[in-house]
Amino acid sequence: MRATADKLRNALDRLVRGVPEHRASRHQAQRLTVAALAREAGVGRNAIYTNHRDILDDLARARRRRLAPDRIGGMEQKIAEQRTVIADMQLQARRLATENAGLLRRAVDAERLAERADRRNALLTREIDAHRRLVLLRQTET
Repeated sequence: MRATADKLRNALDRLVRGVPEHRASRHQAQRLTVAALAREAGVGRNAIYTNHRDILDDLARARRRRLAPDRIGGMEQKIAEQRTVIADMQLQARRLATENAGLLRRAVDAERLAERADRRNALLTREIDAHRRLVLLRQTET
């Protein structure tokens, strides 16, 4: 059992470092599983489950340590994606602000023209009213 434990610990160390000796382990993506450990050590999986529970615990710890950097890398990638989205949104906000300023200017100009048209309309209405008034003509004596 001691020799098997030594084989398993050495195999686990090789798997963790990413330098397996077993031919099948070299070509596959390195996953820290009981099957990969048994293959690398050259022992059966049942031997690990039955006699080497401490090595199973070590394998679980090694798997958790390997996952932590993956999570950090995933978070960094997410942060980078979110920064890209933020930059795109800021650009879109600037474009919308520019478009809004242009529309506001057009609205102010339209209001100014409408006020001018209202004043001109009022003037023309007064002139029409003045022309419609009855004018008394004096009769001349003949």
